[in-house]
Amino acid sequence: MAFLKRLVQQSSLRITWPTMSVFRVQQSLRYKSSGCSKHGELSLELDGYTIRKAVKQDCQAIHRLIQELANCLEMPDAPQIDAEALEIDGFGGRSFYEGFVAESHKFNQVVGYAVYYFTYSTWQGKSLYMEDMYIRPEDRKNRIAVSFFHLVSRAALIENCTRLNFCVLESNQPAAKLFQSLGAVDLTLKEGWHYYRIPRLGIEELAKPTIISTFNSQI
Repeated sequence: MAFLKRLVQQSSLRITWPTMSVFRVQQSLRYKSSGCSKHGELSLELDGYTIRKAVKQDCQAIHRLIQELANCLEMPDAPQIDAEALEIDGFGGRSFYEGFVAESHKFNQVVGYAVYYFTYSTWQGKSLYMEDMYIRPEDRKNRIAVSFFHLVSRAALIENCTRLNFCVLESNQPAAKLFQSLGAVDLTLKEGWHYYRIPRLGIEELAKPTIISTFNSQI
């Protein structure tokens, strides 16, 4: 169970994939039913905490914790959305993400979150991408992190996903070693895949009709 100790100590990171001894702790967890959707039953009780699906009313708390995560990563200016955007994007007419939250019984507030969304691979089919997981430092070492992993894995299995994906900052070597110990594979090292991003300004340029004629003779 040594990896569980390392897991809760590193629970302010961008992470996923519990393939090892996660289910050994199930005997002390209590599942409970919540909601009628196929993911609604994915909640459980820990000592002093409820781990459940995020709802619209959690967005203010999630936004606050997103900022805390950014501060921990020494990227305080990185978050560029507000709680209203989280509400619209997660609980509007079309949901772009789902998530779980950890709610403290003692303080009656959300102290951690895990956000994910579903993607698609033309080689393997449905996938789940874990965007963030963060737990306030004072609430770590309470098996919240492994519980998030457990429930996200169950959500992936319900949708018949073939894999879980995530990113790790190059500087975050403790997290990288942890994930490798859990069975995660660094695709950059193994297969040579690199993760690229086109920012908003690049999207706007690519959306212009003139982009086709500009690059037609070059590509």
